[in-house]
Amino acid sequence: MANYEVKKVGIASVVKNFPIVFAILGALIGIFTFFIFPTDLAANLGFGARLLSWLIFIVLYTVIMSVGVIVVAWIYNFITGKVGGAVIELDQTAE
Repeated sequence: MANYEVKKVGIASVVKNFPIVFAILGALIGIFTFFIFPTDLAANLGFGARLLSWLIFIVLYTVIMSVGVIVVAWIYNFITGKVGGAVIELDQTAE
């Protein structure tokens, strides 16, 4: 078994990759929330208002979740600088 230690999370890679993931996830959640199984408020909206609400939801979801992940990565890097990183134990399997 080999032990590896995660000492740092690259903030640049988090900033580059996670917004794409959250935009896709926000689009899927928004489709269900506004179109497939609309909430009580969304059910009373016309199609144009639902579409606009969906687009605004995607943007807000992406921004809020991305900022959250960036803050968590920054806190992780700060703590691991003081205490040490997370140790991951890996086994090599024969193919």
